[in-house]
Amino acid sequence: MTGLRTVIQKETKCFLASDKSTFLIYAVISLIWSFALFSGGGEAGGIWLIFFSVIVAANFSSTVFISERVNGNLEVLITSGLSRDAALFGKMIFVVAMTSAIGLVCAVLAALWAAVLPGADMLPSAGDCAGGALLYLSATFLNAAASAYFSVRLGNPRFLHFINLFIIGAFVGVYSAASVFFTAHPLILVSVFLVAGMVFTLLARREFAGERIIRPIIF
Repeated sequence: MTGLRTVIQKETKCFLASDKSTFLIYAVISLIWSFALFSGGGEAGGIWLIFFSVIVAANFSSTVFISERVNGNLEVLITSGLSRDAALFGKMIFVVAMTSAIGLVCAVLAALWAAVLPGADMLPSAGDCAGGALLYLSATFLNAAASAYFSVRLGNPRFLHFINLFIIGAFVGVYSAASVFFTAHPLILVSVFLVAGMVFTLLARREFAGERIIRPIIF
């Protein structure tokens, strides 16, 4: 548990020490996406949140997983006395926590636009908000787990965003197609995300336990 806390604190300090442009980029993304979320509403708003999760989680994952593998910091981390499980799960928790926090900012901004802009009568219900939150959190968990796994398996880290988009897009596409023929409850998609996230977590744990975690990446 101490190792897990150490990794989370380390990632948090590194993020807070980032260049100011990093915070500006996330602020702009949240602002722009909040208008898309406001105009979407309902189930469409939930889909917007899912893909917002992909973008944010993949960015954080690129930093904490791939960048550290490239510059050798991950090798130093896992040979400094911390367990590989602590390194993996600490980084995953950090990615989920930061992506969730930025998603909350985006949702709050969308609620603000709904309150002050024309169309305030279209405010989402409590059920829509809860459903959107579950979709976002489950998608974030899947993104973090898949990123952890593919950060080891990928030879070219630039494909991480595309792989996450493909995985999420495939699940959303199948769900949308199924919704045409029968009523598919959004919790089905949440469950799929969670199960897939657990599978990728187990795969990532297996990869982190092997020596391949420190092999060089070929660009």
